[in-house]
Amino acid sequence: MTYPQTPAPHQGAVEIAFNWLSSLHRKGWQNAFLNLYQELLSEEEQVRIAGLDQETVRAIEINLFDWLLAEGDIHARGGIRRINDYLLSPAGPRLNAAQRDWLQQMGQRPLRLYDVTDVVKGQQMTLCDALDKEAEPLVVRERMGTQYLEPGSLLGCRILRAGDHFEMSGSAYLFGLLTGPGVLSRLRKHKQVFGQQLDEPRKIGLMIMLEWLQQWLVPAPMPTLIDHYSGEPMKMITDQYRVNDELALAQALASQTDLEGDRQQGWSRLMDCTDGEVRARVHINPGKKPDQIELFYRTQRYADEGREWFEALVGASVTFVKRKVQETADVMAAAQKPSAKVSSKKGRPSSASKLDAATMTQLMSEAIHREYADWADEPIPALDQKTPRQAIKTSAGLERVKGLLRSYEANEAAQARQQGRTEISYDFLWQALGLTR
Repeated sequence: MTYPQTPAPHQGAVEIAFNWLSSLHRKGWQNAFLNLYQELLSEEEQVRIAGLDQETVRAIEINLFDWLLAEGDIHARGGIRRINDYLLSPAGPRLNAAQRDWLQQMGQRPLRLYDVTDVVKGQQMTLCDALDKEAEPLVVRERMGTQYLEPGSLLGCRILRAGDHFEMSGSAYLFGLLTGPGVLSRLRKHKQVFGQQLDEPRKIGLMIMLEWLQQWLVPAPMPTLIDHYSGEPMKMITDQYRVNDELALAQALASQTDLEGDRQQGWSRLMDCTDGEVRARVHINPGKKPDQIELFYRTQRYADEGREWFEALVGASVTFVKRKVQETADVMAAAQKPSAKVSSKKGRPSSASKLDAATMTQLMSEAIHREYADWADEPIPALDQKTPRQAIKTSAGLERVKGLLRSYEANEAAQARQQGRTEISYDFLWQALGLTR
């Protein structure tokens, strides 16, 4: 569906309000902005914000201006006035009916936090209230912002009605994958303690703004990834060897019943686990040169035990060259940087691991199917501790479940591109619940 491009009747309301305040009440408007800035940030933080790129600083200013028009105060005509009430008073700027309604809604509708559950690029997005799990989903028209959104995003915004549909008021507080869960957790705890207070919506809005600003000031905490089966911290450990005798190496590996593969595609040493799954202890991959091989491990213990086993098995047919250890947090941090470069020669991300694409795809497929084996019937915090099968019984829950699935798929698509591998399908989860896209 394509929406009409003709200007809506309410358009221009924010610009009229801003121009009126900055021209007729310049000093009061400037002080209102500074007061809000100082309420949110220390002097040191203000200096750091000022040093950010111009686009980021402009986005911060737009969000603060939107807040002031909706909920801020100004010193004008000898007293403190609520800006929104003042704009709509007889002394305010000249506005048409739709523009007055738009500004009035800004003063009535609080800044809220939403889960983005669906995105139609350049047209619309579906939002579910992140704090009120029973709230019905909202379809919001948005052209520019949807170019950069994916399902699973956490977005703070003020939603207003414009005729027969919803739109954002103008501000947008987007939280990254690493910061979003922590922000949501802190807001939930705050609501549990102070949720009954009359000014709670305003406090929630201020918290959203503050948390959003902190993204530019404090590095996001990197999670510690744990190997599901061993319970040990995950690492990316690669042992490199020079091959001295191809025939002896092949014979030694062929003697092992727990090894599958060949010299061209590589081998995997498999183990039968107590949970009934079959997992790889080590992947033996071709190296960059014909006389090289590389052994990849997921944990430090696997690597230490694996090196002892391998060198005892193959003897003098290989010579150890070096071990490379990458912390998963470092790899994830590099992948999160928006300026990460892509190799122009092979089209692969420069931060990708050295695993070949087929092995990486296999690893990810095993991990995803193992992680989500019982997903449909497990309580999930994002669904207010309901299982997906329970949640889909209501329209609000159904959209949230679909949103989770879309977010998994969006994240997987991005990771597959970064790692230069085949994308893993999540069709098995849709099918488990009998859902269609």
